[in-house]
Amino acid sequence: MFVTFGPPVMLAAAVIPLEPHPAMILPFAGLLLSIAVLPFLNRPWWETYYPIVAVGLGSMTVLYYLVILKQPARLLTAAHDYASFIALAGSLFVVAGGIHLRVAGQSKPWENCAFLLVGAVLANLIGTTGASMLLIRPWIRMNKRRITGFHVVFFIFIVSNVGGCLTPIGDPPLFLGYLKGVPFWWVLQRAWPAWAMGVSGLIAVFWILDRRSYSRARPAIGEADAGRETWKIEGLRNVLFLVVIQAAVFLRQPPGLSELLMAGAALGAYFTTRKPIHDANHFSFGPVREVAWLK
Repeated sequence: MFVTFGPPVMLAAAVIPLEPHPAMILPFAGLLLSIAVLPFLNRPWWETYYPIVAVGLGSMTVLYYLVILKQPARLLTAAHDYASFIALAGSLFVVAGGIHLRVAGQSKPWENCAFLLVGAVLANLIGTTGASMLLIRPWIRMNKRRITGFHVVFFIFIVSNVGGCLTPIGDPPLFLGYLKGVPFWWVLQRAWPAWAMGVSGLIAVFWILDRRSYSRARPAIGEADAGRETWKIEGLRNVLFLVVIQAAVFLRQPPGLSELLMAGAALGAYFTTRKPIHDANHFSFGPVREVAWLK
């Protein structure tokens, strides 16, 4: 009797998908390095040609999966995830751009800290990009007579980065994890102590620096200025569009419905927002376009 295991072994080997070579991390590393370095070396060149850089490096990976690995299905899956992410980030950005927050006077250190905390919470509801779009100009205006580099840096730390890590809406990697099956509330249930420690620690350091800054700048701050200014929120109807987007996140079936609702909410918000609100926010599609190319 002759027993052979050749054909089954060969068949099994044939159906095992090839894994990408570790060297294929290099295009991604090159993109990260370009984002970190090129704007400082030559900002005008980078702002003109970053789409070409992104497409060029990304094409290396696409061709590798098509020609070498012969796995177009993986590319289609990645394309769907990308479309879902852009639909979420872009719609939140457009809707937030139709809400204008006008602030009053010169803020004290404790008011700045409260503002940053609210921004950190809000980032989980409208995304770090949307929260940054909505709050950065009120933040600068609150501190217009003593704005310094650390005011901007801590805003970026807290509102644009750390703050949005409690929900998939807040942070792009978490949203991609949600698309891959991670429960929506998983991060909130397990990461809120780390979030609270990180945000409170950053705010505490900021308070020390801002208290010193306020003490030095206080004689130059005009109290009459503060008395003439009031708090006001314009474009509150866009909150309804935010609710639509947040509800759409939970709709995974049928495919494409979630993204369609997000796009519809963005269009509705954009065309119903009054031009003075967009002008007050200095709204443009530049930031979300950059995210689309580089993500």
